[in-house]
Amino acid sequence: MTRHQAVFTRNLLLAGDVGLSALAFVIALAIRQWLGTADPTLGPLDGSSIYGPLLLGMVPAWGIALHVTRSAYFRDGLKVATLRYAKAVGIGLVMLMGVSFLLSLHSLSRGFVAIMAVTQLALLVGGRALAVAALSRRPVDHRVLIVGCSEQALRYSESLRRDAWKQELVGFVGVPDEARLAAASPVVAEVEGLAQLLDSQPVDEVIFTVSDRRGAGVLAAIDACQIRGVDVLMGMPAAMQTHGQVQMAQLSGVGMPMLSVSNSPSATGSLMAKRIFDFMGALLLVVLTAPIMAMAAIAIAIESRGPVLFRQERSGRNGRRFTMLKFRSMVVDAEARRAELAHLNEMDGPVFKIRQDPRITRVGAFIRATSIDELPQLFNVMFGHMSLVGPRPPLPREVEQYEPWQRRRLSVRPGITGLWQVSGRNDVDFQQWMKLDLRYIDNWSLRLDLEILARTLPAVVSRTGAS
Repeated sequence: MTRHQAVFTRNLLLAGDVGLSALAFVIALAIRQWLGTADPTLGPLDGSSIYGPLLLGMVPAWGIALHVTRSAYFRDGLKVATLRYAKAVGIGLVMLMGVSFLLSLHSLSRGFVAIMAVTQLALLVGGRALAVAALSRRPVDHRVLIVGCSEQALRYSESLRRDAWKQELVGFVGVPDEARLAAASPVVAEVEGLAQLLDSQPVDEVIFTVSDRRGAGVLAAIDACQIRGVDVLMGMPAAMQTHGQVQMAQLSGVGMPMLSVSNSPSATGSLMAKRIFDFMGALLLVVLTAPIMAMAAIAIAIESRGPVLFRQERSGRNGRRFTMLKFRSMVVDAEARRAELAHLNEMDGPVFKIRQDPRITRVGAFIRATSIDELPQLFNVMFGHMSLVGPRPPLPREVEQYEPWQRRRLSVRPGITGLWQVSGRNDVDFQQWMKLDLRYIDNWSLRLDLEILARTLPAVVSRTGAS
């Protein structure tokens, strides 16, 4: 989990806790009214009209109580969270009593207050247990590399192991003329070889803990990260020019300000909205296109023997590999015949494209021209491997031939459609294709995604650049 995600998660948990507190208020009110009906000795609830305004007034009070008790900090375990919730409930009760005294709300039921306190604490603890369980099931999705082997590097690595959530320390990178502590292990590369390391495995963030960044090797390493779209975190001051989004970061356990340079979208709220939109949109499209996919599968099975689906390993975010799904549009031995057709390739760069590819079947030609062959990728979107909109996922062998600046297109989740698809597809040369993807990354917004989706259907219908 990145720093941005951690902050967003805390804010989300705080909002959820306020919502659960309001729910506890409503439940307690309903229970007290029911008890008054069931037990004549208690009598009906007096002054019921005061509870609505009181609930509205308590919402910000609970927000303050939960904030000052740090109840939204989810890394400290359920026992600590329960104690903090108990303090927050107590502070909330004090505020409630204070408001009732100032406003002379003598009809406020003490039974209601007791029920609400118990219900609120139970809901908060139960909600946190469910939230932590859900977060714990998330796979490790953030790989971190530390440049430097000094005391400062160790302080960061210890903080990462102790306080970070769902982050993996890849290792340390050695720097010439810097003292190396034995505890800084494993050393996975030297700073001169950082670019090659970034090209060989997924790395999401590189932490520069070296005090002197004027050396050519360190500056080249920082530049290698930025070119490839890998986030950079470094201590102040930053003796270099940056081209990405620069933010201050305060890391717990390190005790010093750090400078974050991000060359890909990092607005966690917007990215979360994009993920929700992707999942719901893909689910809806699966339902709507199910008859089309069924007919395509039947047609493929009738025309030629072999699997209906074509599974191929592709490179996703920061080089993570996944299996992309497509309807099979070629003969079964298409991959084996690629070498003999290499001289017919019509695309420059590492991409292989032929308009009149002899390996394509008759059904395959139709589903390619109409983009029906891409529909199974909706399941890749639902699984989180892809997005509805983004750069197309390349083959690993293509990525190996990328120039460093072209690798930055891997800094976001790949998509089914993107600027390339709505700008001519195969009519666009490789260099323009890469620049379109980087323009998408640099200008990304939910609005841009919606605009690309709106332009995708006309591009599919007109078969612009399709093959």
